[in-house]
Amino acid sequence: MSNIINITVVMDNEKQHDMPERENRESIILTHDSSMTVMSTLLKNGLIQGSFCGGRGDCGRCRIQFLSGAAMPTAIERSVMEPEELRQGYRLACLARPKDSCVIKLAMEDETQLVIVADMIPMADKNDHISQHNKQTIKQKADVIEIDGKEAIIAVDLGTTTIVMQLVELNTGRLIDTCCGMNPQRRYGADVLSRIKASCEGSREALQNCVAEVLEQGVSRFRECLAGSGCTIVGMCIAGNTTMGHLLMGYDVSTLGESPFTPVEIGLQEYPNHGWGFPVWLAPGISAFVGGDIVAGLYALNMLPCSHKEWKEQDTGVIVLIDLGTNGEMAITDGRRMIVTATAAGPAFEGGAGAGVVGSDMVACTAQLLYSGVLDETGLLAEPYFTEGVSVGNPAVRLCNQDMRDLQMAKAAVRAGIEILWIRMGRPQIRAVCLAGGFGYYLDVEAAFRIGLLPQYLRGSVQAVGNTALAGAFRMGRDLYTGAVDRERIGQCLSSIESINLAEQEEFEKLYIEYMEFRQG
Repeated sequence: MSNIINITVVMDNEKQHDMPERENRESIILTHDSSMTVMSTLLKNGLIQGSFCGGRGDCGRCRIQFLSGAAMPTAIERSVMEPEELRQGYRLACLARPKDSCVIKLAMEDETQLVIVADMIPMADKNDHISQHNKQTIKQKADVIEIDGKEAIIAVDLGTTTIVMQLVELNTGRLIDTCCGMNPQRRYGADVLSRIKASCEGSREALQNCVAEVLEQGVSRFRECLAGSGCTIVGMCIAGNTTMGHLLMGYDVSTLGESPFTPVEIGLQEYPNHGWGFPVWLAPGISAFVGGDIVAGLYALNMLPCSHKEWKEQDTGVIVLIDLGTNGEMAITDGRRMIVTATAAGPAFEGGAGAGVVGSDMVACTAQLLYSGVLDETGLLAEPYFTEGVSVGNPAVRLCNQDMRDLQMAKAAVRAGIEILWIRMGRPQIRAVCLAGGFGYYLDVEAAFRIGLLPQYLRGSVQAVGNTALAGAFRMGRDLYTGAVDRERIGQCLSSIESINLAEQEEFEKLYIEYMEFRQG
């Protein structure tokens, strides 16, 4: 039985500055249904962005402190917090259900600032020993340029974490404007499984609408940018993973959350009912786990037969695409045959749940800890760090054994996936390895070799290629508009690609265990 209570939220100065639309006051009184969690009321009132784990309590990030009227701690809260913290009134907003009026203070740690990568790096000479940290990301808004073309395409990278939109001249490929930001679906969870769960529990329309609003805002901004130039928008192409595409289209995603993971539709589609006056294409996927973002990346890198590049007879070896985030998608091709796969990497490559360290920095820190002897190859920290954790970075972040374990599991899964693709292709010579996305953009490649994330036979071939999904969305949209490719040709091209489920591969478990250790090889 529920009743209506008041939750008084004590605001500190920093939180007030983050919310300029609110009155500058020391506390806010919120009306709360006692049958609901505190998070539901904080979300409704715009005091937090959302849950990182979909309200399961796994991540432990949504901390609040009860100054009075503390709710009884749940079993999960007892497992993720110290007894002293519980005595001080700390709880998780996604689990706490106070029965009486109470006073709380937000105690969430600041999120690791994400730098959104919005450009693609041209393929270059072999350079895998060079850290990518000194590369510059594209500005939120391009420098003002004179618009020569009469037509433009909007390219969209619909990511789980971020959404990037670019307005690009059709004929020249010149960037006119860029807008980017966080995906508002994050309030329903940081990963696709959390959003699948939320959609199945009644939030399907809300998940669809919040992204539709972002697209609408982007179109409005771009039209203002083009006002008076004589240039018009003639199409939009959206590249995203299979779940993001399904949520945008308003499909039932229940079959994506359980075996055999069957998508409703993964072919090239048109996004309906937008009223913008130009076609909007959703890039096709290959499977439930290898979606339109990867297909767009392959298209941008000329790795697909329908992307207009004939491999020369003298070309030897294979090209590998690796895109690492919450999921790790991989593809390998020799120009005739292509195999793709994906593996769950968890939070390790996008900032550990407890560590708050971006994935590329996590790899670099781990390599340094190995070199200094603080961490051994089995993934255990030496004393006194085994008990207390170790501080790294500036500002300092404390890493513990669980953070190392999370990275180990993600690393082992990705490394096993790379190995299986290489073996399936006949252990060929490697011509190039393309690291896509923000993780690859900033990765210290030597550190990746040092911890065993990348195998030694890839040395001399690895290079970051930036946001290939966004570049591929533009090129695919352009080619669809001009008729250079069509639905049938793209469908035929993708139908020849072999997609393998790593969990069903006989050697996966053996390789996964073998690559758990932080060891070069």
